[in-house]
Parts: sequence; structure tokens; C-alpha cells
Amino acid sequence: MNNRTNTQWHAPLPIASAVAMAVLAMSVPAFAQEAPSAPMAKVEITGSSIKRAAADQPLPITVTKADDWIAQGAVTVADILMSMSTAADYEPNTTSGNGNSANMRGIGAARTLVLLDGKRLSDSSIDPNTIPTSALDRTEVLRDGASSIYGSDAIGGVINFVTKKAYNGASITAKGTVPKRKGGGENEGLSFIVGKGDLAKDGWNVYLTGDLNNQLPLSQTSRPNITNSDRLMSAGFEGPHLSKGTNAVPANVTLANGSTKVGSVTITGNPYYSTGCLAPFSVQGTSNTCASTYTANSLTLTTAKKQGSLFLKGSKMLGEDNKLTATLLYSSIYTRPVKNPTFGINASVTNFPALTITPTSPFYPGKGITPAMNGITNQTLTLAWSLIGDLGPTVLNYQKSASRITVEDEGHLGAWDYKVGVFNAVYATETTFRSGFVNSFKLLDGVANGKLNPFGLQDQTGKDYLKSISTDGETANKGLTRLSGAHLTVNRDLMQLSGGTLAFAAGASMYHDYGRTFIPPSVALSGGQTGTTAAIDVAASRNVSSVYAELDAPLTKSLDVDLAVRTDRYSDFGSTTNPKVSFRYKPTDWLAFRGAVGTGFRAPTLNERYFGAVNGPTGVTSSTYNDPVLCPGGKVGGNTGGTALPGYTPTTVCAAKLPINTGANPSVGPEKSETINFGIVLTPTNSLLVSLDYWNVRMKDAIGQLAQATLFQPQYANLFIRDPKTNMLVYIDDRLNNMGGQRTDGIDVTATYTFPRTRYGRFGVQLDGTYVHSFKTQLTNDSDWIDSVNKFGPLDANVFTYRWRYTMSEKWQSAGGDWTSTLTETYRQSFEDLNASSLFYHRIDPYLLVNWSLSYSGFKNWTLMGGINNLFDRDPPAANYRNEGYLSGQASPVGRAFNLRATYKF
Repeated sequence: MNNRTNTQWHAPLPIASAVAMAVLAMSVPAFAQEAPSAPMAKVEITGSSIKRAAADQPLPITVTKADDWIAQGAVTVADILMSMSTAADYEPNTTSGNGNSANMRGIGAARTLVLLDGKRLSDSSIDPNTIPTSALDRTEVLRDGASSIYGSDAIGGVINFVTKKAYNGASITAKGTVPKRKGGGENEGLSFIVGKGDLAKDGWNVYLTGDLNNQLPLSQTSRPNITNSDRLMSAGFEGPHLSKGTNAVPANVTLANGSTKVGSVTITGNPYYSTGCLAPFSVQGTSNTCASTYTANSLTLTTAKKQGSLFLKGSKMLGEDNKLTATLLYSSIYTRPVKNPTFGINASVTNFPALTITPTSPFYPGKGITPAMNGITNQTLTLAWSLIGDLGPTVLNYQKSASRITVEDEGHLGAWDYKVGVFNAVYATETTFRSGFVNSFKLLDGVANGKLNPFGLQDQTGKDYLKSISTDGETANKGLTRLSGAHLTVNRDLMQLSGGTLAFAAGASMYHDYGRTFIPPSVALSGGQTGTTAAIDVAASRNVSSVYAELDAPLTKSLDVDLAVRTDRYSDFGSTTNPKVSFRYKPTDWLAFRGAVGTGFRAPTLNERYFGAVNGPTGVTSSTYNDPVLCPGGKVGGNTGGTALPGYTPTTVCAAKLPINTGANPSVGPEKSETINFGIVLTPTNSLLVSLDYWNVRMKDAIGQLAQATLFQPQYANLFIRDPKTNMLVYIDDRLNNMGGQRTDGIDVTATYTFPRTRYGRFGVQLDGTYVHSFKTQLTNDSDWIDSVNKFGPLDANVFTYRWRYTMSEKWQSAGGDWTSTLTETYRQSFEDLNASSLFYHRIDPYLLVNWSLSYSGFKNWTLMGGINNLFDRDPPAANYRNEGYLSGQASPVGRAFNLRATYKF
């Protein structure tokens, strides 16, 4: 892999060519001769309650039609988010199963407000894939944060998914994606829409639409180009032969009394070390141990996923200017994440007994079945054992559902326009153990009574015993969020100013936010694998009421100023008021300036404040560490070189997963922010638009957690809670807290150009890009600011931001309009990898993904589309930042894939 330190970027040929063509074409007089556009109708656009022409918005809004996503090969909302280079990243669900989330500006999904038809779905970050794409007309992305209209918690921005206003007719669409290489990763789907009625003629319309999508898992063995050892080691993964084994099959052993020697003989290692351990599950490691291998035979690069959704919308004109609309949404998503056993069975799991074996077991080393070990006679041994050999990887069933009903009436009362509505939305999740889980307490008994062999694969007796103690099929956890309330918006023209009409809008909303999380006792019984040993059943709720007002003042023909203010009252926090000022100045027809200044306020979610809040451990660390007090001598925050103090078990205090509390915190407070935007819009011809928007977000009291490796620095010693009698670590306190802050600023670039019509048809090009100037994080209110552009930030080792990223689309439509072709390029700049080891430096390569599609609508009732995703078959860059070996969430491991789509209209 490329380890160069040069960060200079060179534009790829397709982009350079397109920009050059656009610049050359600007000098062609034909553009000045294009017919002027028709006057734009006034509409309500995300970010304002006052209707106006879309081009007259003072805020940076990106509107994308559904046809454009389809042409780019998008199937789900996750695909749509991936195409929004100026708007959002998304967090993947490759192995965790907990879904995708929109994350604008890279400052966290909880700070991006996701709306459906202008109404929030939840007070927490949810998986936007619950929104059915077949119902959508467009997306509107407000790139300016802290919306005073929809909620002051929109610090990063707003993504509004807008459904079709009406539909008359019927159509059905079949779609599928087939990778060039075998082994999984196929995607197949079916959608339909049927509607009747014409709002203008009949006074009513109703339509029903539905989506079904099925994604097959992609096995690691089918992509050895991504998971082979050489590639992984190039990204900083230690080769199995270089690491000291911990949980493995066969199990590694130490003395249970904490001693490391019998006489002059060191007692640690594995009875099968000299014979090469047990392939393919382990290989020889250091210190005579067996080290677990990368189990590509059973793990997947992408999850199995099934999605189904239905959306019903009905509209009825109650008068010439009065419309009643009702919607009903139901969506269900099922995923099946596959991963290694989360934790092996050993004493590092919180409040879980050590796994030990005594000389009474027939599998004790030296008793005839298991080879003897030097120095071991009749001592009790502590085992570090993995279940991967007998049970395979752990597999979960992860299900989520969303249901939402809204009723809204809009019309006129005298000089006032109004909207009034009620809504109720429920978002539920449930995780069940599918395979690979057992009652861990009974597993300990099975080793103690000699039914289970921790040093090899099980005989029939052992297999039967494991089956008898299985917890597969039981619930692992449940979650529920319910949002219900009402809203009212009014607006009217007040008076004429020299530049136009002074307009006023006001609104109010009230909603009840309820949530519950449930972890049943079955999880505690499987605590040796899940790291959780306590049942939880917690419910919490709050009431939120809001009022806001907006005044749009066209002071002159060239200058328009918009003033807005919002007050939110939380039943558990009190009130907050946040103003916003924006303007649009257009001195000429081809030049406009726009800008905004505002503040934001985000209260911690119910999940962050209440769910799982305990004064004790909630699990174990994600990696192994040396206890800094009980296993001194190693590198700070490392897992090698330490020596256990006398009387302490080495596998418990050295290179162990330590107990930690990463849960909610009832004392966590709100976040506050300030946002600034300033932009220039150039339209020198009717065919060319260029906009540059500078944005600046400053946030303080950011809710977050210290990266686990950071916790071991001396200044955080007070977070290690110990038993005063034994000095054993009870847990590390890494609960959510108000830490320092974040500051980020950059420039969004948008350029669109439509070439003159020719006999070959019409060509157009569009560029949407984001350049990040700085992305600074402060761990605590008195610590230094750390810039993490193109490298990882300190709040979370998995968070980073690109310096430069863009999406470029080139579109062609034939002269007759039957043929359409779209070429889309998505670019991500190179950046520094996590680089956990100071001895290893790795830079993740830049990533350019090219998709192409061609559609034809010349057949009666039919529209056919074919395309190629990842046209040049680019592998995702090697990376170690998520311990998956590739750039998950930002790049696809599928490789080149062919997509087909056929729509028939009845």
C-alpha cells in the first residue's frame, strides 16, 4: 500500500476534462442566446416557513430529484446518502447490525436532523433506510446548521426526504445488482406505486407505494484481494505469528493463583504450541501461546439484509384553498450481522467468574488426552478460550421497524396561510441470538465437570452439552422510541417594502418523546460472550414544546434579510432560545451573495441520558490492555511488556479486556453551537451556475467519550474505579459526558453546466464538493485543540473528516428524449490511518468510484435501465481504523457490479 506522506491532490482525468470543457464553452455566444427561464412559482423549501422561489433562498439548499439517484444506481436511502458528498457521510452496519445513520459535517449523527416531509421521525438518530425510496420525489439538504424552523438541534444540518405530492396511475419496478465476481453481495428488489384521482379536477388523490429489497451477504473468502494477510499487514494489522495469543482454541493457560512461575519454569502458554496449535483456528504466537487467526471462512464483508416498506398518502381538497392530507408509513428492516465471538470465555468479562480447569478433568494437560506442559502438575489453571472452533462466529438477528401516521390540514383563513397537523411515530428495534451463543455459567460448569474440552474440538458428549446450554433464539435487547404531538404554522404578507412584500411566519409544536430499552436476563447468562452481565429495563420520557417566528424583509430589490428565532422548552432541561439571521444580496442578475448566522442547542437524547445508566461496568474494552496498576512495565495504553503483580492472575490484568462503563450519564448536559455561512452564487448564463459557500460550526460541551486508549494516560487515573480491599479494577468510567468542543469550517462547491442542444442531444455536468479547512476537537474545556482533517480525532478513534471530497455527474439525453446516460464519479481524498502503533505509519489511498448507467424509454409503457457500479473495479483502500481491513462505510467491498432496472407503467 501507499505510505507516502504527500497530501497533494491531482484531479482525475474525467473531472479535469469536464471542467475544461465547461470553461471553454463559457465563451460560446450561443449560451447568451438561450431563451430565458419561465418565472419560478413560490414554494416552501427546507429551512424556511415562508414560500418563495427556490432560486431566491438565502440559505444553501441542495435539491436532488429521485430520477437522479436512480441514474446513479441508488437502491436504498444509504445509497442516496453516499452520493451526497456535500451533505453527509453515513455510518455502516457491516458487522454491528445497528444500521446506518446520516452524519453531516462529520460532527456526529445525533447532530443531523432527518425529516420526512418536513417532520422529524425521532428525537434520536435513527436509520434513514426506514424511509421507502419509491415514495420519494426528492431530497432537500439544508447545509446550514441549527435550523430555527425545524429544531435548534440541527447543528450539522437538515436532510428532508420529500414524498410525492400525488400520483395517478400504476407502475411496477424490478431491480437487481449482480457483482462480476461470485461469492455473494447480490441485491434484488421490487417496488410498485398505484394511485388514483386528480387534485385539480377531482379534488382528491390517493396513492400507495411499496418497496422490497434483499441484499445477500458477501463472504470474506470470496474477496481474498481484500482480506489476505499481506494486505492486512500492509494496513498495520499484526500477523498472527507476531502476536501473543489470548482467547484461542486450543485455550491458553496461566496459573489460577496469579503466579507466573513454578520454581524457575514460567507457566504460561499452550499445551499444543509445539505441534503448531489447531489450524485453521489458531497458529503459533509469542510466549508459547496459540494466537487466533483471521477466520475468513465464516465472516462476511457485508451483512444479509431485507427491507420492506409501505407508504400510503391521501389528499382531499375541502375547498379551493383548503387541503387535508393523511399519510401512513410502515417499514421493516432485518439484518444478520456475522462476527467473531465478541469475547472469549475468561475472567476479563465484567463480574464473570474466571474459567478454570482442575486436575480432576480428563482434559487437564498431562492426563492422557491433552499434552503435558512443563511445570504443570496439579495446579488449578485459568483458561483463555474462544468458542470459534465449536460454535463458529456469533450471528445476530437484528430487526427494526418504523411506523408513522400524520394528518395535516392546510389552507387560508383571511390573509393567513396555515398548516396544522398531528403525528405519531414509533421506531422499534430487537436483537436476538441467532447462533453461536450459550449460557456462559453452564459452560463454566461443563469445563469443571469434564464434559467440555477447552483444548480442542468437542466429541459427541461435548457437542450435546453445548446444544443443551444454547441461548440461541433468545432476545438480546429491545429498544423503542415513540414521538407523538401536534404542530401549527401560519404565515402572511404584512406590507409592501421598496424591495417587495414583508412576510411573516410563526409556528408552534408540542410533542411527547418516550423511549425504553430492555436487556433481558438471557444476556446476563451469556455474559461470557456478550460482556454484559446485568439485565436492564429502563423507560424515560420528556415533553418538548417549541415556538418560532420568522420575518422576511426585502429591503431593496437587491437585498433580502430574513430574521428567525426559536424557543424550545424541555421538561427535563428548561428553555433555550436560539436566533438566526440570514440575507441574500443580488446586485446584478448574474451575481448573488448569501449568508447566515445562528446558534444551536442540542439536549442529550433519552438514550444518552437515561438508558443503561448504572454506577458500575456495562461491558469490557474493545481491545486488550494492561492494567496500569496491577500489570506495570508495559507501554502506556498497550497490551505487551507488562508483568502481573504477585497474587493477580495474568490473564485478568495483563493483555486483557478490562471492565468499563460506556453507558448513559444522567448528569450529562446539553451541547451549544454557533454557525456561520457565507456564499457567492454566479449565474453568468442561463446554462451555468457556480456557488461557493463558506461554513463555520463551533460547538462546545460536546457529548462524547474518550477513546479507550486515551483513558490510560496518567491524567485520567481517577477514572479507574477499584475495589478498596483487593485493588482489583471494578470498571473504567468512560460514560458519556460533556467534554470540550468541536470547531470545523470549510467550503462547499457546486457547479452545474448545460451545453447547448445539438443533433446528438443535450449534455450537462454537475460538481458537488466539500473542502474542509479545519476540524478541531477539544477533549476537555481546558485542553488544547487538535486538528484532525484527513486523520482521526481524539473524541472517537473512528471519526475523521476528509480534506476534499466530491461527486461529479455527467448526463446526456438524446434529441428525442428516449435515451439517457449518466456517468457519476465519487472521490474521497487519502488520509492518515488510525496508526495505533507508533512504529507503523499507514496512509489510506484516495478512492475514486465511477458508476455508469444507460436508460431507454422508447418502448410503450416500459422504461429500461442498465448500468455498471464501480466501473473500473476498484478495491476499497486497505485500512485498520475499524479493524475490518478496508474502508467500510466509505467504500464498497463488492467490486464491479451490473445493475438492471425495468419499470412498467399500466
